[in-house]
Order: sequence, then structure tokens, then C-alpha cells
Amino acid sequence: MKNYFGTDKAFRFEFPLDGDCVNKYDGVEHDGILTITARVVTGNGTDDVYINEKKAVFKDGAYVCDADITGYRNTLFADNRTTGEQTKIAVYKISDCIGKYRLSSDDNILFLADINDHKDVYKSVFENPYLAVYKKAHDLYGAKVHLNLFYEFDDVAASKFSTKRDYFNLSMMTDKFKDEFIANSDWLKFSFHAKSEFPDEPYRNATFTQAFNDIQRTHKEIIRFAGKETLSNVCTLHWGEGNIAVVRALRQSGYEGLTGYFEVRPSGRPLVAYYYPADFVKHVGARDFWKDTDEDVMYGRIDKVLNEITLEQVIPTLENIYSQPHRAGFMSVMIHEQYFHSDYRRYIPEFEQIVLTACKWLSEHGYTGAHMSETMFR
Repeated sequence: MKNYFGTDKAFRFEFPLDGDCVNKYDGVEHDGILTITARVVTGNGTDDVYINEKKAVFKDGAYVCDADITGYRNTLFADNRTTGEQTKIAVYKISDCIGKYRLSSDDNILFLADINDHKDVYKSVFENPYLAVYKKAHDLYGAKVHLNLFYEFDDVAASKFSTKRDYFNLSMMTDKFKDEFIANSDWLKFSFHAKSEFPDEPYRNATFTQAFNDIQRTHKEIIRFAGKETLSNVCTLHWGEGNIAVVRALRQSGYEGLTGYFEVRPSGRPLVAYYYPADFVKHVGARDFWKDTDEDVMYGRIDKVLNEITLEQVIPTLENIYSQPHRAGFMSVMIHEQYFHSDYRRYIPEFEQIVLTACKWLSEHGYTGAHMSETMFR
């Protein structure tokens, strides 16, 4: 597996790392230029090291030098003129993320089944009680909402509910409301999540073809019933577990960005972090964004899963994240659809209050709603 810290090399950048996304919390910003202090590890302090043609000085075990980060993609080049060693990395300046927040939800499909069942009754998709929560978050607090969709709801998923629920897949969804979905596509986006909820971690050991086919089938239906305008180029894969072949299938399907928790379980195993090693997952999880320059995929940190906390814990949780400069720039909160439904075994009666409380707090603290696609690629 690739050594993402570059510690297998004698001459390497210690900060930033290749693919790091920096903003004003990493340095000093002036006239559109972000000046950071780059650190390069090599030698014993007697070498002649330059970073982007500026002479570096040896300090605290590394060669340091101010480096100006200007446009979106920047190259930092380090040159050891004593040994002849050279190294370079790509660094991304993402200033548009500051003061933005995103609301997303995983495991979505039941709201579409309900809309389809009521296609001759509903005059608007927002008569669906679940979508109405997000419409309220948008209207009151400017939330932009991203829903990751399952292709199907099957008997295994239905067994987790106390009332009988019928099989449903996206091909069964009416296109009656396509124009309305398109009209609201500035704030409501859809993307692929998985074929179905079960089994757990379905793409951890999947093939490129398996993942690609599931993605394409889901995309075809989203475009049919909601319009291509609603299809995002960012998604969260179910369980955030996918080998490199699966990530390549996502990238080939148009996903330039993937989101995850980027945390490490007590056992040491990464949690919702695709295929990256635990030590590096901690690095990604401590920041808003990071880009895998080899695979051309940007990753975004989901700061909190709201169905994991109580209503009373929402504000203290957000305050804690807000206190961490490298995570406070862009705030990303997420929830899962099934917890909304009263017949679900782990139903959360305060679902709507939890969502609206989070959005209200973020809005009151100066955050405006944004899709990750509006911030992570510029």
C-alpha cells in the first residue's frame, strides 16, 4: 500500500502533504494569496535546501520556508542542492469552503416509494413528510441538501420495520414530479449510495464491474425521474467501504468527490474511510478536505452523524467541532432516512428537531448552506 506520508523517502514534505487542501487556518491570507510555512525533512541541518526557489532554514528538525499558495492547484517543489534530491507535491487552496455547511442523508429510498404511492394525491413532492423536513431546513436556514440513494428496498431491509413494507426500486418511481425536482435542484441533489442496504459493506471487496453497473443503473433512474440537474458529482458510498477498484468505478461514473467519516475504531480499523490506512485516515479526518492526486478524487470529512446523538447533544457537538480550526471551515452534518419513520426499529421521534436544530445553530453562527461540489473543486 502507498505510503501517503512519504516516510519511505529520505527527502519529503512533512507539511503540507501531497493532496492537502489548505485555507486561511493554515497560514496568512492576503490579497487572494495564502502564505503557509512549508516543512521538508532531510539531512541534519547542514544541507542547502530550497522550496519553490526560496532558501529554507533548518528549524525544529526540518527545513522551513514560507510558500505562497495562489490558485486552486499549486505545486510545491523542494530542491536539496547539496545532495541533488528533489521532490514535489500538489497542494489545493480551498477558500470558498469557509463559513459553509452541508446537510446530507444516507440510505434514502422510502420517501420515493411514498411519493410514488401518492402520485395521484400529492401536488408536490414536498407533501412527503420526510422531504418536508429538508424543505423547512432550506427555507428557514438556507440548507442545501444531498440525498444518497439506494437502488432498491428489499425484504431484508423491510424486516427492520414493524409494519409491512413492499419491495420498491428506482425504476418504479414515477417521473410525474421531474420538473419540480429540477426546479429545486439548486439546493436538493441526489447521488448513488448502494444497490441496497444489505449486506453490510457491500463494496469492500467488490469488483469494478459490479460497482460500475450498480452506479449506472441508479444514475439512469435518477436522471429519468428527477433530471440530470439533480445528479451530484459527489457521493457517500454505503458504509464508506470500497477498494481501489470501486473508487475507480465511482470516478469513472463522474464522482469527483467522495465523503466519509475518516475516523478509526477502537480496534484500529478505519471507519467510513474507503481503503486508506488507519494512520493516514486520522490525517484526513482532522481536516475538511484532502485530494488523492493519483486517483483524481477529492475527499470531504463528514463532521457528525446526527442520528448518533440526542437532540440535547446537537449544539454541544457542533460547538466542539467549531472549536477545531481545521474542521470549522466547512461543516458537514449527516443523518440516515430510516430513523425518520415511526415503524423503524430504531425510530428517532426528534428526527426533525435534530435536523432543524443543527441547521439553525449553523446559520446563527454565520454558516450558509452549500453543496460540497460548490466548495471542494475551486
